[in-house]
Amino acid sequence: MSLAALACTGDPLLDRLLSECSSFRLTQTHCERAVDAVPEVEARNPALVFVSPALGDITPLLQVQGVRICWLAEGPGPEPPAGVEVIRAERLTPQLIDAWVRRPRQPATPAAAETARRTPPLPPPPQEPASNRQPPDRAEPVPAAQGAPPFRPHGPDAAAPPGGRVIRPVPPPAGGRGPVSKPGPVPTLQPLQAPAPSAAAVRRPPSAVRPERLAPPTPRPVIRVLRQQVITFWGGKPGGGRSTLAVALADLLVRCGDVRVCTVDLNPYNSSLAPLLRREQEVSSWLQLAEALAEGQPPPPDALRWIADNWAMVSGPDGRADLVAHLTPEAIAWLVDGLRNHFDCIILDPEARPGPIRDTAARLAHLVLVTVTSDYPDVLDTARTFEAAVEEGWLNRSRCRLILSRWLDSPHLTQAEVAECFGMPVSAVVPLSPEAALHASGQGLPVTRLSEKEAGPLRRAVEDLLAVVAPAVAGVVSAGSRQGPAGSLLGWLNR
Repeated sequence: MSLAALACTGDPLLDRLLSECSSFRLTQTHCERAVDAVPEVEARNPALVFVSPALGDITPLLQVQGVRICWLAEGPGPEPPAGVEVIRAERLTPQLIDAWVRRPRQPATPAAAETARRTPPLPPPPQEPASNRQPPDRAEPVPAAQGAPPFRPHGPDAAAPPGGRVIRPVPPPAGGRGPVSKPGPVPTLQPLQAPAPSAAAVRRPPSAVRPERLAPPTPRPVIRVLRQQVITFWGGKPGGGRSTLAVALADLLVRCGDVRVCTVDLNPYNSSLAPLLRREQEVSSWLQLAEALAEGQPPPPDALRWIADNWAMVSGPDGRADLVAHLTPEAIAWLVDGLRNHFDCIILDPEARPGPIRDTAARLAHLVLVTVTSDYPDVLDTARTFEAAVEEGWLNRSRCRLILSRWLDSPHLTQAEVAECFGMPVSAVVPLSPEAALHASGQGLPVTRLSEKEAGPLRRAVEDLLAVVAPAVAGVVSAGSRQGPAGSLLGWLNR
């Protein structure tokens, strides 16, 4: 259950920003001084109180016991009094505040220690001789594991590993993915060696005893990776339908028995995968990925947003400057290496414009889907950059497939002319169906899940695209060895 929070920032814009957060139940108080908010805080007794520099002196709020106080500030400014936790950024967002609330607390920090000092004291222990009394244990952070455990993707309920500084993902909405099993066992950490207590040692009450480590949860069932394949999209102008194709292609692949699929959004400023599936309210995956990358750890399991039992998504930075700065070629290679051997198919959705992000995705991919629209300048620009990459030697036509996306037949630009321009045949043609695409995105569904008659041509086109991609994933295994609802489809692909 989410915790109760009280907003007494004195800033209407910050109050509105807090109302968009999803990690707590917010109650707003319209006050201009901290002393005016004290009766409301004492009456409601919230777990968290948000304040800002606009409130002025917040010393009266520090006298209320058992309440965490969070100071929200944008850019440089005055520092809060001791004992107040701070969220300071160039631009505060609901996702950043939600991530801070879900972050495990570090009691070793001075602010947390001051907060702990203001909490109600524990019951006094039984009276013992002064010589036998021992000082209570101080809360110490659990040391991080020396060796990072291997990356193992889990569902959205996965918990943070001990010692890791990760953020729990937002649970999926009602009616989405069902309950999943808990994450795999975590390597047991070596406890700190302490001297053995004497026979006359004091017996502390249960509330003062440090809790024991919980038993390892049940591991997620292991699904055998049949053949790991990285697929990426290349070229085309923005709005060419690549993200729609990536979601639809992943939806068809996850129906092929035990195929495990991961879609990765590498568009720094126009992340589209999460909005297409109506998961844009969740915390960006790059919050966890950036922290793990800075600490030299493998990609954390809770950076994955699970769409289905065998379909995970890595959401994009969505234009946040602090996250876009971490989306580098080195970070992309680190992420893809962390996902290898855990998914049968990794679908990369980079940005459309030429640059290091798109080029890195193409270098790492086993199959490159070159997409162009029925726009003549788009065909020429994409063909020029494609030929330059081929001449440089790091991209060859043998691992590329030409896809005509959002295509309209026209006598001024035919499919044969486009194939001649790229020097390779057309592998699939996806017609222009804006109504079907908008209808699917409005419902948060892939276009392959639509049952309307108008979406029929688009569904059949994506099935043709699956015939181009699926043999690279399932061609080494006979259809009879995979038991699943799409066994007949795999048999047709392997004919």
